[in-house]
Amino acid sequence: MKNLHTYLLTASSALLLAAPSHALAPPVGDMNGTTVTLTGWLHVDDAFMADVTLEVDVNGEVRTASVSNSGRFTIDLPAETSATLRFAKPGHVTKTVSVDTRHINDGDFAGSRRRQVKLAVIMEQERFMAGLTYAGPVGNLGFEPGGGCVAVRHTRSVTPAKRRATMEF
Repeated sequence: MKNLHTYLLTASSALLLAAPSHALAPPVGDMNGTTVTLTGWLHVDDAFMADVTLEVDVNGEVRTASVSNSGRFTIDLPAETSATLRFAKPGHVTKTVSVDTRHINDGDFAGSRRRQVKLAVIMEQERFMAGLTYAGPVGNLGFEPGGGCVAVRHTRSVTPAKRRATMEF
């Protein structure tokens, strides 16, 4: 009985260690197996990452990705998808980044099974934004049609933040 208990404990530990906790796996449905790995670093003023949430919406399927204590995150996305990354932290303005993986295999990248893109996201504190929030995604990542090179567009359009309801006592 003692050996059985030890075996089960060892087996369950091995399963936990083998789980890919460093990267958000792509959703099922990528026909050709081509993926893009987004490796990013999140920066916040207090360097405290425990309360950061990173939601990844891929073609309507929402998953949560982990952010390490150093702010690093890794996400694998399949080809031919649209994704939205949503970064949130209490006291900070939420940011979204859109990613379009169409044209990932165009040009010299044809036949590549894995592409890698590195990015950084800086979170601003609400108190420094004068009651404003971002009007949409702050960045758009994609791949150029015909060439497959990474195309990046930054947008810093702001709009007044929704006011919170008045509290009654």
